[in-house]
Amino acid sequence: MNNRKYASAVVGCFSSVALLAAACSNSGNSPANSPSSTDSKNPLAAAAAAGPLGKYSPPIDVRAVRGINGSFKFPQGEDISNNLWAKTYKEEYGINLTYDWVADNSGGNESAYNKKLNLMIASGQLPDIVAVNSKQFKQLAEDGKLADLTEAFEKFATPYTKDVAKQDGGMAMSSATINGKLLAIPGFNGNITNANVVWIRSDWMKKLNLPEPKTMQDLFAIMEAFAAKDPNGDGGKGVVGLAANKNIYDGFADLLGFFNGYHAYPNGMWIKDDAGQLVYGGIQKEMKPALAKLQELYKSGLIDKEFGAKDAAKEAELFGQNKLGITFGANSNPYYPFDDARKRNPEMDWKAYPIPSIDDKPARPAVGFPISTYYVVNKNFKHPEVVVKMFNANFEKFFGKTGDWNTWGVTKDRLEAFKWPFVYGFPPDKDVPGRYEALKKAIETNDPSAMNGEQKADFDAYQAYKNGDQTKWATVRQAGPTDSSFAVLNHYKQNNLLYTNEYRSSLQTDTMTLKWSTLLNLEKEMITKIILGASLDEFDKFVENWKKSGGDQITKEVNDWAANSKK
Repeated sequence: MNNRKYASAVVGCFSSVALLAAACSNSGNSPANSPSSTDSKNPLAAAAAAGPLGKYSPPIDVRAVRGINGSFKFPQGEDISNNLWAKTYKEEYGINLTYDWVADNSGGNESAYNKKLNLMIASGQLPDIVAVNSKQFKQLAEDGKLADLTEAFEKFATPYTKDVAKQDGGMAMSSATINGKLLAIPGFNGNITNANVVWIRSDWMKKLNLPEPKTMQDLFAIMEAFAAKDPNGDGGKGVVGLAANKNIYDGFADLLGFFNGYHAYPNGMWIKDDAGQLVYGGIQKEMKPALAKLQELYKSGLIDKEFGAKDAAKEAELFGQNKLGITFGANSNPYYPFDDARKRNPEMDWKAYPIPSIDDKPARPAVGFPISTYYVVNKNFKHPEVVVKMFNANFEKFFGKTGDWNTWGVTKDRLEAFKWPFVYGFPPDKDVPGRYEALKKAIETNDPSAMNGEQKADFDAYQAYKNGDQTKWATVRQAGPTDSSFAVLNHYKQNNLLYTNEYRSSLQTDTMTLKWSTLLNLEKEMITKIILGASLDEFDKFVENWKKSGGDQITKEVNDWAANSKK
């Protein structure tokens, strides 16, 4: 698989990988002479000589537990305790990381690993350092179990790590700070790469001499032309204007971007009203005209008549059949499903465009709060700074000036080494503007000397594509200087168009835990019914039912969170 595909894929998987990583020891009950106990009033002084990227001498012991699953693959003779990253921690940084136990983390909160970790936390046996979710973080903070990492971060974070912490405007670090104390290092992650773009068959646009879309009305005109003017040359047999699937929101054939073009924000998005209160986007008045238009498009045959019975993978078959020309979707769509479809239709080309607006206000693509993992340290652990140093190592080896993705991220044997380190964070600006601007500049100057290893791979792929290598098409359509998804994401960033969920926590409120999944399913059912032809009154019924079925209480809890987060 192309390395760029791996780099794209890790946007989605890194946050889950980070959530599953954890380290544990019995430091809470260790004797005074244990390496895990505190024997100094100033624990940072003992390690100060090591520096942000220096080696502990003598080495320090960090005992741990770990969750892994069947997707973790290692070279022959190696495992989670014995691999490239485990050896590097020990040999380069003087960190003896060992695991007391390893458990299967498949199944999220219900996994064997998570259940066992919850039991440890409940019993007070907090590990030396551990990756926790928002709920666990809140519990440990309230119980006074966590080390204050404010000083450790200030003293030991490299300039690059500190820069990463600022790239999202401080959002992640703020979520890890309670009463002025940094009680965790968040599993940094970018949300810009989660923003929707519009993908359009550019070869069809060229064939039909269609202008590029500037407004939502322009997009409708392109849909109609694709459906009526036989761009695929099969005699007009069933070209569909807009991709959709039964899940409504997905990596492609995704309707969230369509709603955003109408300034509507369903799918779990909380927005601010005119009074500054948080309200749920999926029940606001902006939803109704978007639903009406989707119903009209479906009735006119511009949306797949069978979308309500197809998941995204099934809808993707229409790409290969040369019957779809427009989809809202992810920045990685050039890899899947477009690249597979191009193998059957080599003349196929797609270009990315910003989500257009239905009026004179620019559309703002919705993105979620990106942090789901917090790395915390037992307040009794002697070396709280070790978690900061681990992040320093990751950022430098993956993404820094000396970074080499092909060594530390994906091995020469195509093994996913990015899953092996104990901590992981994804710099929010790494891809956009990072990779995008680096490639654009290198192409303009024909000089890739300033690029890191990951960026240089983009440059090499671009040059190969320009020389006729069609296997590099997906890389160019994702990261290229023009017509690419990264170019669109960069446009969003430069113009401050991203709309991040105003409920900036991955922790569900009490009523969310009981009701949220049901309410989201009701939303999808309502949208599907209306698209298929039900009265728009179904939206009003949904809003009323949403409020009575826990929505009003959730709204209160979300606003209570907002008020408390300002303290």
